Amino acid sequence: MTHDVHTAPDRTRASQAAPHRTLGILLFVLAGVLVLNSVLGPLATGVIGYPIAETVRNQLIGLELVSVLLVAPLSAVAGILALRGHRAAGVLGFGPAAYTAYMFAQYVLGPQYRSYNLTVLFHVGVFSLGAAVALVAWTGTDSAGLPTLTRVRERWYGVFLLALAAFVASRYAGVLAGTGSPIAGEFAGSPAFYWTIVLLDLGVVVPGTAVAGVALIRGARAARTALYAVLGWFALVPPSVAAMGLAMVVNDDPYSSAGQTALLGGVSVLFLAVAVWIYRPVLTRVDG
Repeated sequence: MTHDVHTAPDRTRASQAAPHRTLGILLFVLAGVLVLNSVLGPLATGVIGYPIAETVRNQLIGLELVSVLLVAPLSAVAGILALRGHRAAGVLGFGPAAYTAYMFAQYVLGPQYRSYNLTVLFHVGVFSLGAAVALVAWTGTDSAGLPTLTRVRERWYGVFLLALAAFVASRYAGVLAGTGSPIAGEFAGSPAFYWTIVLLDLGVVVPGTAVAGVALIRGARAARTALYAVLGWFALVPPSVAAMGLAMVVNDDPYSSAGQTALLGGVSVLFLAVAVWIYRPVLTRVDG
């Protein structure tokens, strides 16, 4: 009679393999769903119609273009890394997942639906998928396996995140001041979209980024994971906003601005460059 003997390291590797497989599969599903939604939406076939103003429709075209060309491929790459057991899979996969939850909350709450609609149910499912993948990516990341940061660098990154939080908050000066001024004209026909974004930015993005920044400054254990998570989101959302502006310019939208779109494009490149620079050590590190 033979007996299989498993050492402690063997059991550890086995216990780590299942979460990696789960995350990998979920990331591939997420990539496929993002592409499917874009194919069905105004970017391609228009099978899914939205009760929204034309300006917001143009913005959705730009958003879906980024989902197909940037977010879905990144999700698939993270899925491949997860299946290979790479330690970067979780922090790389968090960005596309958080992006999906952020955007599809707007898909659900933004349009002025006045009746039960299967499209809403589909988008609720995509939102839930994004949130679930983000949770799996976060919990599946071993912060001890991430590259070590010096205390000086942690503090600088913390200050950088606090600056990002302040930048996002500054975009809503009118809301914070409570001046009673009207919202931007481009959202006048679909105000629910605007207030959904306000809720997400001021209620989730700003406090989450600020907490991550303070955690880095204080040297908290989970701060490094939070750094990658926050930057993963910031690397994807600005390009989507720039693409929205570009779609408005191309479609001669009355609220389009070529100058503002060019500025947003520059900001997007900057955020992507910062994310690549900070992610590079964890991506190039090889698992043993």
